[in-house]
Amino acid sequence: MIVVVLLVTSSLAIGLMGTAAATSSDASSSTALPEDGSDYGVNESRFQLLWSEDTDQENLSSADFTENASSPAVFSQRLSRSTDYLFDEPVEDVERWNSGDFGDYAAGDEDTSVHPEAAALEDGRFIKDAHATIFTVNPSTVLQSGNESTTYIAPEGEVLAISDYRVEVPDDGKSGSVREEWSLEETALESVALQVDGQTIDSNTSHRSTLEYSDLSGAPTLTVEAEISAQLRQEERTCDEYNQSTDSCEGSWETAINHPSEQLTVTDSLETAVNRVDTADGNQTAFETDDNRTGAVVHPGTVWSDIDIDDETRVRGNWRFYSAGADGWHTMVSRTESGATRENSTVRPAQLYAVAMQAEPDVSGGATDTVEPALEIEAAWGSEHEGPSLDAEIDVTPVDQYVNTTSVALQSESLPAGSFDSVTVHGIVRGQSQSVSLENEGTVHETNLDLTVLEANSSGAIVEAAVTETATGEPVTTGRVEVGNQSASVNASGMARLHLEERPSLLVDGTYVAADWWDAETMYAAAEDRAKIPPKYPKFAQLVQLALVTLLWFLPVSLAVYGFDYLSDGTFLGLTDNNDR
Repeated sequence: MIVVVLLVTSSLAIGLMGTAAATSSDASSSTALPEDGSDYGVNESRFQLLWSEDTDQENLSSADFTENASSPAVFSQRLSRSTDYLFDEPVEDVERWNSGDFGDYAAGDEDTSVHPEAAALEDGRFIKDAHATIFTVNPSTVLQSGNESTTYIAPEGEVLAISDYRVEVPDDGKSGSVREEWSLEETALESVALQVDGQTIDSNTSHRSTLEYSDLSGAPTLTVEAEISAQLRQEERTCDEYNQSTDSCEGSWETAINHPSEQLTVTDSLETAVNRVDTADGNQTAFETDDNRTGAVVHPGTVWSDIDIDDETRVRGNWRFYSAGADGWHTMVSRTESGATRENSTVRPAQLYAVAMQAEPDVSGGATDTVEPALEIEAAWGSEHEGPSLDAEIDVTPVDQYVNTTSVALQSESLPAGSFDSVTVHGIVRGQSQSVSLENEGTVHETNLDLTVLEANSSGAIVEAAVTETATGEPVTTGRVEVGNQSASVNASGMARLHLEERPSLLVDGTYVAADWWDAETMYAAAEDRAKIPPKYPKFAQLVQLALVTLLWFLPVSLAVYGFDYLSDGTFLGLTDNNDR
């Protein structure tokens, strides 16, 4: 079963979107799925994948997915019953479902308030069980990190909200000489308004309100405020001659008509963060050492899902997405003066969630076991976070730790440089994309490293390094030189001196390590050099001294030998000739 699940990817799910809906004979394994089934432009194949809080089964075999699945819809249903599905990107199906399902809500009459079980109810004197409840925000994604959840919304979107109430008319009363009769004259949902940080930006008067907003940024609080009014009629009759013993009026009745009214305001709020990608920027870089190599740095400016380099190559962020039913909507309550009735709700908003499934971004597209990836991530940096702890019914396992990447440095030796002229950044909220022009930031200059061994003896060596730009010969004043396990920064003259603790055997290898090109004001490439330890020839004074010592040591010996040969008339060594005597 697990193997089958792993083989099913988002591309399959996208393919299923175009498949006609099919009726499955398999019953839903959980009431987490809405009973009314797929609708509103979401076909059966996709509908099954939107309810991750359903009960998963672990006893489905591979044959259940392949041989016994009569249609893509049946396959999708069985997949959703065996595990929870992760999308590679925010999907539109959640919004399609919510926009359609929202229309299924029917408010009660003046005697009945209909609300989801999680609604916050408020009572006034006459107005009872009043609520304004946010159904969903389209589009939106809830990012889960550690113990926190953040609702990200688009700069432009809509808030879907429901509102309802009932009016409790006092019972007619009789108290001595006073009689009261009550009736409801009029009641209205005066307005339903969307406020952003206290400012009203849209309103209507419907129990099902679609409230639009635009041009948001930062972390606004969205508030839906419903104003409800009711006016009653109170007829109060008073007897001017009341006989208490007979409980009768022996005189005349004086009538007073009152019109007591009430206004009640109820609200529901949602704290959000706006997923704006229009602040994304970046740059690209060329390399003197390799005309085919291109570097780029992209700053998405927000939480992002992927960066498209071209049609086939993209950088995937940490996030994957799943959909689940919003909390508190499984049961719909109809409340009257006499009590409440509950039933499984057919009004069920879905919510898209983002979770970190990998510690850092990666590259997708084009790479195989035998083909190198067209793009490499040189570095990714940002803030570190803990992965979320999800509810037990969500069959998804996020990473324990991840980096919320705010910048990424890329390099390629196979993609055309023009591929980096413009890249597309996608946010974690559906529809949030921005094309970013990457201006040429400059060139990574080729460098030359020249090593010289100044001194070498049994206790170590002194190595001098000079780093220059290859093209100009100018000294390089940043970075460091490494020789063996020693490292030294270059100075303002492009020089560095290293003291090695052990004498090298014959050769000394060194490397110039430049500052990271994506983080340097002036960009340089690395360089290497090898130096030989010079032979240890004796100095001239040492040669003279050696000659004198040798002469002084051998001269007495030579004279002694010659004298001995002379005394022996040359018979000892034949060095003297005595025939001349």
